[in-house]
Amino acid sequence: MMITEERPHFRTVIISDVHIGAPHAKVKEVTEFLGSVDCDRLIMNGDIIDGWQLKNSDDKWTMMHSAFFRVIMKMMEKHGTEVIYVTGNHDDFLDPLVPSKMFNISLVHEYIIREKDHSYVVIHGHAFDSITSHFRWIAKLGDIAYNALLKFNNVWNKTRQRHGKEYYSLSKVIKHKVKQAVSAMSGFEQDLEEFAKAKGCDGIICGHIHHPEDKYLRGGIHYLNSGDWVESLTALVEDQNGNWKVVKFSDFVHLS
Repeated sequence: MMITEERPHFRTVIISDVHIGAPHAKVKEVTEFLGSVDCDRLIMNGDIIDGWQLKNSDDKWTMMHSAFFRVIMKMMEKHGTEVIYVTGNHDDFLDPLVPSKMFNISLVHEYIIREKDHSYVVIHGHAFDSITSHFRWIAKLGDIAYNALLKFNNVWNKTRQRHGKEYYSLSKVIKHKVKQAVSAMSGFEQDLEEFAKAKGCDGIICGHIHHPEDKYLRGGIHYLNSGDWVESLTALVEDQNGNWKVVKFSDFVHLS
């Protein structure tokens, strides 16, 4: 592993959808990413621990899972990083503990960033997904189908590699198309905009859909999405001037 020469320091780092416990979660990669940056505030925006998968997993908790949380504890110890854990739908087993605070860690359903020149409400986003919020059994069935697609994707790409073809994520494309269809039917982005305005914010930051985003919605609300650590391997960072950017794992850590 080789880390870039200059260690960046951000005002805020946001990750979501790590899905610790799921078979295809890139826990090693997200741990290396967090180990390569410093920040004043780390927001873990939902589905960090995948309670749905851990419940049925044969492997259960691993050393790599523990390493992920050790890196976060090191960030708190060395740099005084404030940690905010926003619950999602896969880690809803934490909901009975919300809201709570222990030392420098807050457990919440939503979090508002208010600064001099902007304000953002941070929320996982599953509440705006009509399938997830109203038809839990369909969401769980979709989760099973997605993990099956990820497994097929690995086999399919090994075949493509043998034929000299580049990697292509069929599972990512299908998931994004399904999420786009559901979002269009349920008015996902319109609901995001209305929620942000109701909170008195000019921006909203989500996870959930596993697709990084940085755009302005029709009503002028700035919509950011941190993506995921299953396929996208992306995060959101805010610099000291309040500028936001979607970053990729490969921007910070290079595997030799």
